[in-house]
Amino acid sequence: MLAAGVEIKVVQETLGHTSSAFTADTYTSVFPQVAKAAAEKTAALLLGDDDQQEQGTLLQLHI
Repeated sequence: MLAAGVEIKVVQETLGHTSSAFTADTYTSVFPQVAKAAAEKTAALLLGDDDQQEQGTLLQLHI
């Protein structure tokens, strides 16, 4: 479900987990693409960059 883009809270409730932290800890390590997509979407939101919202686009931060 996470790989399909379902929100972590929905996955947590569907699977009967007591917390979304448990769900995230358990499944995001199994699906690294989920973690990557989440990071890209967060960066796009913070930076206001619509191009980063396209799936598969990797954001590079220069610090």
